[in-house]
Amino acid sequence: MDRFRIVAVVTLIALAVAALGPVRNGGFIYDDEYYVVQNPSIVADGPIWDAPLGDQTQSLWRPVTLLTFRAQWDGRDSAPAFLIVNLALHALASCLVWTLAGRWGLGRWAAFAAGAVFAVHPVHAEAVGWVSGRAELLATVFVLGAWLAHLSERRGAALGAAALLLLAALSKENALAAPALFVGHDVLMRRPFPWRRHALLALAVVAVVAGRLAVLDSFAPTEAPFGDWPFADRLLVALNVLGMAWWKLVWPSDLKVHYHKLELGYSDALLATIVAVAVVVTLWTLVRGPRRLGIALLLVPVSLITVLNLVPIGATFGERFLYLPSVLVCLAAGGLVDVAVRREGASGRGLGASVLGVVAVVLIALPFARSAAAVFESDLTMWAHTSEVSPRNPHARYNHGYWLDLAERNTTRGRHDPGAADELWRSLELDPSHLYAGFAHQVLGVHALSAKDRWLPDTHLAGEHFRTATRRVWDHPAGRYLIDPYLNLASVALSDPDAVSPIEARNKLIEFLERSRDAGATISPDKIIMAQELLAQL
Repeated sequence: MDRFRIVAVVTLIALAVAALGPVRNGGFIYDDEYYVVQNPSIVADGPIWDAPLGDQTQSLWRPVTLLTFRAQWDGRDSAPAFLIVNLALHALASCLVWTLAGRWGLGRWAAFAAGAVFAVHPVHAEAVGWVSGRAELLATVFVLGAWLAHLSERRGAALGAAALLLLAALSKENALAAPALFVGHDVLMRRPFPWRRHALLALAVVAVVAGRLAVLDSFAPTEAPFGDWPFADRLLVALNVLGMAWWKLVWPSDLKVHYHKLELGYSDALLATIVAVAVVVTLWTLVRGPRRLGIALLLVPVSLITVLNLVPIGATFGERFLYLPSVLVCLAAGGLVDVAVRREGASGRGLGASVLGVVAVVLIALPFARSAAAVFESDLTMWAHTSEVSPRNPHARYNHGYWLDLAERNTTRGRHDPGAADELWRSLELDPSHLYAGFAHQVLGVHALSAKDRWLPDTHLAGEHFRTATRRVWDHPAGRYLIDPYLNLASVALSDPDAVSPIEARNKLIEFLERSRDAGATISPDKIIMAQELLAQL
């Protein structure tokens, strides 16, 4: 390895750690409790290869990701170790992007620039800073390795590419788009088409599809934001997702962890304009050059094909989805630098603007990446940020209020420092029937009953919240497990019959027990005893 390569590897690792190093201070957040902390396949001796990740309705099968989690699990305090591995995978991916750029034919400095931009890109914060985001990291690392093997002429490279693709797809489903990337690159670069290599890749895809069908109840999620939309309407969603992806990849502002269905489910002139501009730029570069830049841009939508909601998925959109597509954007950036380097070389003046431009982009991106990474320190910091940048998102406002309540921050101290009740109220004002509305009413009822932020308890207000919660919790998949609003409504009826009729409270308790029995719900025995005691008193 020559001196330049050594310096490049060390620099890329340093940039990756400098940009996203703050994730080391994080913990298990977001859905980590569900996917990791309470997952028997990780914390116990549960199955790995024949077990879905999460509920069957989500249709997630990621055994390789589960294996890495199980290997590291050491209790609830092990989150920093998980995140350090995520950071190491990101550093590895940055080096692989640099190597792939060189295989694409970019010059040494241009290839390094592609890896450096990837290392410091702020949009990577969610994939690295969220423990469960490791699926994105593993899938991308294996896809990059498979692509490098696919381009290699070494003996056994074809089998290596197929094996790495298999590992990628067993890490996360979006890797199934990789063969299309390889085919597109081979055709557009006018390389001799390696039929046997692509046949091996196809066999790897067939193996993964067969495994998914064997393990999962359905190939696609049965509960998806746009699952009940006609295909023609999902085309509009796909257009919006593509526009949002281009926006965040090129101008990563207002990053957040949750995108509401309403943000991407309807016509959006801005997102449509972004897609139109991307199409024009891509076609221009393919026709007029530089061709490598155009090919990279053309492959961005291909890398997103699995998350466009053409086939319904379990999330509207997520910035973690952009980890693999960002490779193509960074290769395109390297292509621009390559053009600048060639022009500077032809002029005889040596490197100048090309170096300064890359250095400027890296220095500007670094603080933004660190700021984005710091958001993932805890659930509270994450939802506080999301609520701030997306104030009309009821899901974000509810979650911020929920975590504020757990932190006992109930009093609003200012415009940018709201209390729990204000955030919960705001979520209900934005959407009275949002997915967590029943839970919001339950917490607000407790606030009213315990006189939080009040001089005296308000049993009438508490009763109204608990009454509404008993109707709303059933709108959420976990509602059949939530008996607290029913118990609280009965407690209010016993303490203040004028606020809640004892007959109403008794009927509600009976209703819940009957519905939960029909739904096959498992309720804590202590809760059952409490319900029976309250029924006897009523």
